[in-house]
This record gives sequence, structure tokens and C-alpha cells, in this order.
Amino acid sequence: MNSASVNLGAGGFVSYFEDGGATVVLDGEGQLPPPIREEEFDERGVGTFFAEQFTPFADPPEGTRFQAGEERAIRDSGNPGSADRGTYYPEGATFFEALEQGYDYPLVEDPVDGPNRHSRPYGREDLPTPQELADTRSHMLGSALMAADYGPKTAMTVGNLGEDIGFSDRRHRAMDKRNNAVGISIFKQAGMNATPAQLAQMVDAKIFKQLDAIIGRSADNRSFKSPEKGPDLYIPRDQYGYFVSDY
Repeated sequence: MNSASVNLGAGGFVSYFEDGGATVVLDGEGQLPPPIREEEFDERGVGTFFAEQFTPFADPPEGTRFQAGEERAIRDSGNPGSADRGTYYPEGATFFEALEQGYDYPLVEDPVDGPNRHSRPYGREDLPTPQELADTRSHMLGSALMAADYGPKTAMTVGNLGEDIGFSDRRHRAMDKRNNAVGISIFKQAGMNATPAQLAQMVDAKIFKQLDAIIGRSADNRSFKSPEKGPDLYIPRDQYGYFVSDY
């Protein structure tokens, strides 16, 4: 579907959410509006994904937005000095520049290995770190890009397979699957013609909305847990607030 909210004229409105289905507002006469047909997406299949992305010397079709093995590049696309800034942020601030400007986080050049990757504003130790936000964004944007190339159902299957293979901690898998699903939902809202820059903008906005909710918690309602809906901004932690190992 091309919009999170569709005007039905006299029928009312229908709004879509990634984890709550559709919320319908009835018209003044109490009549249900006619059903809305979701946009149909070309599902290219898991086999096609692996054939194009992992077969030696394979050459994915021109215009493919997701490239296996470039997960680091997708994650780094939000950095101020990203080599792909022109693709994801042709105008305006990158993700971490917006985080600094709008939320008083210190500017982060590298959320994995650089300084400030664990810094938070306002003296709020309960807020997610830049490293956590980068992980969330990477899964959301990567899944949205994959869905754009191979279809949302294919992207969901591939993403789940990637999380289930190996011996990673189940809590990490749950976080990543949740964020993958939100990213795929964002693509479905954006539609087939969405550019990487448009998808990045929508992903960032969804993360900032969740961050707003976390910042707005009262002092007696703070934790290292995200609200039930939307993306999960917290890497799993132990009772002392330290990251739990992924293995």
C-alpha cells in the first residue's frame, strides 16, 4: 500500500500499522467502507534471492537496491561521512546528524568502533545508545531494501532464515526479526517506486518516533525495553544494564 492512511471520502479513513492491522473509522452513518485492496508485490522468491546474491559471479539485475555482503555499508549509510550519502541522504542531515541536532546525542562518526558510540543525552542512562540505534536502523533499512527488490514475503522469509541459522542468542533473534518486520512494513507503505533515500527517511522517522516515546517515559517507568509496538531500539541487556552476548 502506498500510504499509512487512506482517505475513503464519505466512507471514512483506514489507517495501517505494522503490528496492529488496519484501524477503520466508520462514516457518519455507521457503515463500513468498502474493502481496500492492498498493492500487489512481485514475489521473486527465496531461490532467486540466493541465486542472485550468493552464486559465484552472479550479477543481480540492474537497479537492485539490496546487495548481500553490504550490510556494513547499509548500516554506515547513516554516518556523517558515509560514502553512500548521496544515495540515502542527497539532501539534509544523515541519521546521526539528525540525532545530534534533534536529540542532543553527541555526533557519532562510527557507531560500531568510534567514540561516543555508547553516549546518551540528558544524563539518561536508560536511553538506547547510538550503537543500538545503528543496529535497529540497519535491520529495518536492509529489510526494506530487500523487500523492494524481491518482495515483502520473500524478504521476511530470508530475514527469518538469517536469524535462525547459527547459534545466536534468542533475544537477539527476536529483536532482529521484529525490526526486520517493521522495515518490510515501511516498504509496503512506501510502495514499489520508493527510492533508497525515501525508505531511509521513513525508517529514520519511525526510529525517532519510538525514541520520542522512550524519552517521554516518567522516571518510575524507565527500562531497557521498547514499547510493544514499533521497532525495538534496545540490544538485549542483563540485570545490570550490560549488553548480552549474541552467542
